[in-house]
Amino acid sequence: MAYIQGVYSESPDTSLSKEDLQKIFDHEICSHYSETQKRKIKHVIDNMEIDQRPCYVDFRQFWEDLDADKDVSEVVFPSRENLFRGAKNFFDPVIGDRVIVWEEAIKDMAVKAARGVITKTNIRPDEIDCVITNTSTGLMLPNLSTWLPQTLGLSRLKCHYSVDSTGCGGAIACLDLARSIILAGRASTVLLVTADCSSPFLCIHNHLQLDEIIPNLLFGDGCGSAIVTNKDTAGSWKLNEPFSYLLGEETSKFITLGIRNTGYGMSLSKDLIPVLYNTLQKCWPDVLKKLTKTSDVDELEWLVHPGGKGIVDIFTRLNPPLTKHHLRHSLKIMRDKGNLVSSTLISVLEAMMNEGEKDFACLLGPGPGVDLKLLPLSRVY
Repeated sequence: MAYIQGVYSESPDTSLSKEDLQKIFDHEICSHYSETQKRKIKHVIDNMEIDQRPCYVDFRQFWEDLDADKDVSEVVFPSRENLFRGAKNFFDPVIGDRVIVWEEAIKDMAVKAARGVITKTNIRPDEIDCVITNTSTGLMLPNLSTWLPQTLGLSRLKCHYSVDSTGCGGAIACLDLARSIILAGRASTVLLVTADCSSPFLCIHNHLQLDEIIPNLLFGDGCGSAIVTNKDTAGSWKLNEPFSYLLGEETSKFITLGIRNTGYGMSLSKDLIPVLYNTLQKCWPDVLKKLTKTSDVDELEWLVHPGGKGIVDIFTRLNPPLTKHHLRHSLKIMRDKGNLVSSTLISVLEAMMNEGEKDFACLLGPGPGVDLKLLPLSRVY
């Protein structure tokens, strides 16, 4: 069997409040938006129930010169402080500069998250014999699963894997793989790291459709880590067999991402919410049958990926519905961090492990495709 011994969340030390986000869209670089578009953007910002989101890029550069006291000859671009202000084109950095800052952020957060969970679980680095990493917001070669073990000095590694481009369901995909590796006897102690950084790819120059603008409003930066072993120590959580639902070929374009010359070419279809709701309505009895003894939603902790207010609200409209109390861990992370893509569910899981009341839980998250992944957990005493 495979057991989560502990998890850890890492976020940048700078964040973007909803007021600061509105400042960006009030900036003169957004003068090409119509008044109708600006009203729609303001409505989304005011109602998305995200108070702030951690961002590696320091967006104060839109209204402050963060290097004003430095000799210009000492300022090196690109940087998290001047990626946009230092761009040759007006607040529009080229993709190469954006990727430099992205990779710097991913590496920084991944190392901190890995060391954090190793310390938290009292695991020795020489006990780790497998590393699994995940990101959906960029590409680096060598990949993170190759770079990270060498940086951490993991000397007894047997295998390492990158499980990338799995979106909001990335943490579930990684935990599922960790479970399979341990059950197969390939490893006994797995370090798992999910890292995503969206802030360097902020694009507000060319996107004119609301479904293209919304991703810029939702996503923050963060990293989650976990230690999974074959030991059923008290306080750990057993990984049970996961299951998933594919929403159909017609949904393949509902969540799309491509990195263009001017940032993200990302779109979230307006049809995602109704199709996801209809799918959940149909499969909800089957979900409850697999997860509970009596189809009572109160039997377990629900760890729903808070991809946005619309996603979370779906679960309050099912029969039987999930209440705000059921969704409290997800709502807290959405309010404090926004959507961190793959690492979001690690943050939700961490909140539950600190404050959870039940002995059973389920991680649940949609991903590109569209698919819906579910991973049941049970507490060990």
